[in-house]
Amino acid sequence: MLGEIAPPEVRADPLPLGAKPRSLTLARVGDTMKHGQPWAMILWGRNCPIDNEVGWDAAQDGFKMDPVVERLFRDELAGLGFKVAGDPSNLFKDDEDNGADLQVGLLITDVSLFACGGFTSRDRKLELADVPAVGSVQMSVEWQIYSPVESKVLAKIPTTVRLEFKDPRTQIVDAMLQAVVAGNVRALAASESFRTVVLSAGPSPLAMRGPTAAPSIALPMAQVGPARPLSEASGSVVALFAGDGMGSGFLVSRDGHLLTNRHVVGGARFLKVKWADGVETVGEVVRSDVGRDIALVKTDARGRRPLDLRRDGVEAGETVFAIGTPLDRRLQGSLSQGVVSANRILEGYNFIQSDVLVNPGNSGGPLLDQKGAVVGVAVSGIEQKGVMRGVNFFIPIDDALAFLSLKPSS
Repeated sequence: MLGEIAPPEVRADPLPLGAKPRSLTLARVGDTMKHGQPWAMILWGRNCPIDNEVGWDAAQDGFKMDPVVERLFRDELAGLGFKVAGDPSNLFKDDEDNGADLQVGLLITDVSLFACGGFTSRDRKLELADVPAVGSVQMSVEWQIYSPVESKVLAKIPTTVRLEFKDPRTQIVDAMLQAVVAGNVRALAASESFRTVVLSAGPSPLAMRGPTAAPSIALPMAQVGPARPLSEASGSVVALFAGDGMGSGFLVSRDGHLLTNRHVVGGARFLKVKWADGVETVGEVVRSDVGRDIALVKTDARGRRPLDLRRDGVEAGETVFAIGTPLDRRLQGSLSQGVVSANRILEGYNFIQSDVLVNPGNSGGPLLDQKGAVVGVAVSGIEQKGVMRGVNFFIPIDDALAFLSLKPSS
């Protein structure tokens, strides 16, 4: 339907027979428009002498996130032979594993719309959506093509489409906005840069990812002695605060090095460290690895003992414990118990899977064995409809050390 509205120049050739494109999904929709920025002019009357300027506001934000945008993206690309991930007939999308090779972001950088209606005295008593009207629309988009496996944006592709509606029709504004989005999708499909990315083989999903070479950092460990009781372990686990975010971390050296997740520290250089006894210190981010989602923070340990590290891996069925600050800073030092469910490779990285209970705020906290030694770092869990499902993932401690080039020493 919308394809008939768009002018002939907004076209894209189907993919050649036998092509094997990587699968796509529309993952993000955003804009660089400022609230209140003029973007539409509504004209009214036989010769359209009356104008009403419209500013970009929350109503347009609602349009951006409308499911119709996802449908337009799917229909246009699938019709040209591209592989769009997901099943549109699945009514339980929260339970669906999309599994797309590439994620696509749609960033609206500019849009302008003109509509003219109310040509008769009867029409002037109605709303614009209910009367025949004509108009034109132009939209500029920056498409971002992201590879989850490679953890990077592979291409940024700009498109601009202008359409004119010379034959009067009702629902003119909705029709123009949908048509110009569809036109930009087709312009994306026609882009050689887009086709090159989509038709490339890409990295093997089974290819293991290795650490980047960096000068090693020595971690002076605790003196060798008896196993540390779990009841004492929380004294070496901290809550971390960077901006409005909160996460967990734990002491791994006598000189004050902490491990946590990269997504906990974000882009901050300094962050607040709160210890289990209420003492607060300042931490500095020393090193991080975005792909492995691990970071090293340096602070003043004030004589506290670092946790022991167990680097020989774990097996399914072992009892494990997680310590962290789930959901609320007042819950710092919460301990939960579970078992190792499996050792897995996901998107080229090693993970420990466990049913041990974790929640937002546990990120960056330690996973301990029964002797209180760290075997992993909490990083993510599967959540459906706001409920954690007991399928949680941890970075093996040996991987965390390797990706940050850390060398424990006696």
